[in-house]
Amino acid sequence: MILTWALMILLNGIAAAAVDETYGVVTKAVDGDTIYVTIQKADPRIVSNIESIRLADVNSPELSASGGSAARDFTYAVLVGKRVYLDIDDMAARDEYGRLVCVVYLSGAYGQPLTAPCFNRMLVDSGHAMIDNFTDNEFDPKDWWSVSGQRTATSSAESQLQDLLGPLRESAEEELNKEAKNALNWLGSQISNQLTVQRT
Repeated sequence: MILTWALMILLNGIAAAAVDETYGVVTKAVDGDTIYVTIQKADPRIVSNIESIRLADVNSPELSASGGSAARDFTYAVLVGKRVYLDIDDMAARDEYGRLVCVVYLSGAYGQPLTAPCFNRMLVDSGHAMIDNFTDNEFDPKDWWSVSGQRTATSSAESQLQDLLGPLRESAEEELNKEAKNALNWLGSQISNQLTVQRT
């Protein structure tokens, strides 16, 4: 019963994010923020089996500009030949050039959509694009950095660390010698350092 509820919550979260309105395999990286996708799951807004996709709310340098080739190469290396899930803009769907405006999500080891981080964010985090929050679409780039699952996971790990270290520390103070206490303190600092690295 608990497993059923957990699955329902997981699926509800995925459906709410609309990360799989359509999906397909990336066949070409035109530049850092434009790709071609061979569509594998239809959506009413799809007009061709190969669609040009413009990444929503990010802007990479043009190919002729400094950093343009590097941005395209990054997009190529991460996406070409891989299945992606597309959250298509619900306001206009397409830009003035006819490209679908989307937030792009990678697929996991078993083909499922990975809800965080989206590729749009990855492109910005890698230094190959800047946020360009267009107001003519449904997306808000701030949401890409405030995914509750990431913060909850970190908070949960910190909480588990404290729950674990508390009794160990008490036991060490009562029964263990000085070297064991030092080892326990060292272990705690190593775990804390790893959590700090994961947050950045």
